[in-house]
Amino acid sequence: MTFFVDANVIVYAASESEYRGPCVEVLEGVARGEADGRTSPAALEEVWYVERSGRAGSLEGLAAHAYTVFTPLLPVTDEAFRLALALRAPGLGPADLLHAGTCLAHEVEIVLSADAALDGVRGLRRVDPLDARALRRLLSAG
Repeated sequence: MTFFVDANVIVYAASESEYRGPCVEVLEGVARGEADGRTSPAALEEVWYVERSGRAGSLEGLAAHAYTVFTPLLPVTDEAFRLALALRAPGLGPADLLHAGTCLAHEVEIVLSADAALDGVRGLRRVDPLDARALRRLLSAG
């Protein structure tokens, strides 16, 4: 089962919080080829921005490491952008709309994210990394 890994999952895997353990588990599962987690250049740009800003502490090399885990990336295509522009999700900013459009364009129906604002996007189902049962299903279906 293919799922989209939001930028916050990657950042949380490298930061101290209640999300760290489950997010590390996901990244390790994807890296081992046991889970079909995918992401996009747009999501990795968000990770890179947080890394370079220093606002989440020292995350040096996080974007580069995530790139090696998730390559090949889901392309952000014209279709993805068109779908993102058409979405009516007032709680989402442009980056998250683009992630949603990318998922829809590539027929990825599940988004792993701590961002509850993604719950309102028609055609997508968000899984919170703290939902242990849903996370187990994602990781075992890889």
